[in-house]
Amino acid sequence: MSLKQPNSLIMNTGSAINRDMYYMSCSFVDRTFDEPYSRLFFYQDKNKDKWFYHDLPDLHVVSTCFPPPTSGATRKIYALSEEGYVECFSRDAISVEKIQDAGLDPSSKMYGYVNKIKHIDGQLYSCGHRGQIYRRNESTWEHFDDGILQKNKLIIANTDMSFMESVKLSIDETLDLFDIDGSTGDIYVVGTDGFVANHDGAQWHKLPRLTAADLHCIYISSSGIVWVVGSQGTIINGSARLGFKVLARKKIDADFYSATEFQNDIYIGANNGIYKLIDNTIKKVDITAKEVSSIESKDGVLWALSSEKLLRFDGVRWDEFVHIDN
Repeated sequence: MSLKQPNSLIMNTGSAINRDMYYMSCSFVDRTFDEPYSRLFFYQDKNKDKWFYHDLPDLHVVSTCFPPPTSGATRKIYALSEEGYVECFSRDAISVEKIQDAGLDPSSKMYGYVNKIKHIDGQLYSCGHRGQIYRRNESTWEHFDDGILQKNKLIIANTDMSFMESVKLSIDETLDLFDIDGSTGDIYVVGTDGFVANHDGAQWHKLPRLTAADLHCIYISSSGIVWVVGSQGTIINGSARLGFKVLARKKIDADFYSATEFQNDIYIGANNGIYKLIDNTIKKVDITAKEVSSIESKDGVLWALSSEKLLRFDGVRWDEFVHIDN
């Protein structure tokens, strides 16, 4: 068995910048879970040195986001830690701010960790544990989760239950939101146990549950269809207006983490590789990859980030980029 180098990295999450550049957050293999530390890399295919990084000590980055650049403005990319710290990185400056109520810091409301950051129609959004949803206004992060947020205590004292029974009940009843996407007046969130909700511009509406699977990712196709993928090979699609239907459930022994559209086909990142949806039939792509957390179409190529390597597909050929530290 080969030995890992002391500084070997796991690629955790990332965002495509363009067809030649990718941004990712990595963690060290030999650090324990309670020692958060993130190293954020730009991979630049056209640059001789390829890999450039900066560190975020004490933060475990769980999501990144690259808003579409506007003419004349400096490009910015965002990284979200599980505790709700948000780094804004650009060539001009680096800043870090806190989503005040998020996380488990003593200064927070103890709602728990956040999981995702997204840019939707000019604004940043975040979602996470216990139904937390936040929106960034001009000056700060505000709650956007009325009717969704679980404000009750995590563990409620109950004389009829043991402590461990109370913990299990709390876990079973706690909503964890894994993704948020859409457009102003039509925003979706998904999470544990098949949870789907839609914000119509005025309020949140919880949609009928079609599955007990955890739902991990939302993708809005070019035709406006909402695709949702999740655990145990789950795929549902539709919309809040027309309703959703289950396309696949337990047909594939895999957990689906991410989805995108490339050359009119839906591609899905999974724990055991990459899948392609052809005429509503799931086909596994002939390429080796583990834990594909992020998959994204950008500027005519398909980017996919696995735990061990970065992949790029131009429609004909796959390029594989093994991390410089591995």
